[in-house]
Amino acid sequence: MKAKKFILSGAIAGAILAGSGVAFATWTASGTGSGSALANTAQTVTINAVALSNSAASLFPGGPAGTVYFTVTNPNPYPIKITNIAWGTPTSNNPTACASSTISVDASAPTSGFAITVAASGTSGTIQVNSVLDLSSAATDACQGNGFSVPVTVTGQQLP
Repeated sequence: MKAKKFILSGAIAGAILAGSGVAFATWTASGTGSGSALANTAQTVTINAVALSNSAASLFPGGPAGTVYFTVTNPNPYPIKITNIAWGTPTSNNPTACASSTISVDASAPTSGFAITVAASGTSGTIQVNSVLDLSSAATDACQGNGFSVPVTVTGQQLP
């Protein structure tokens, strides 16, 4: 009879402990290791000249520095802000009629202080930069209506 009481007492005590949320045989597991990630490589933006109509013409021989128009295409998955622009050596689009020697970058052409935002995987609207190109007073009548190209290099940073 003592054995029955002991078994019954143990069963009751076990039921009480189990009902109160106390567990006896739990196993824990832990470990260490590492994960991996890869930083994106910034893609080069593309600069495209904008086709102009006569109403956008701003150059004349000996006149003030004229305006340059372009767009920027950003292939990156994040927006960018362009802060600086470098101007290359301009050329005539028709050097036979209007020599490239008649066009130059103005000594005061703006190169910094820009805050041009280009959306992720997007293209900017037309960017207009004033006071960039000078048309020499030696330009002939053949330069009328002639287009000029200037290499543009932009630098900036990723926006958060």
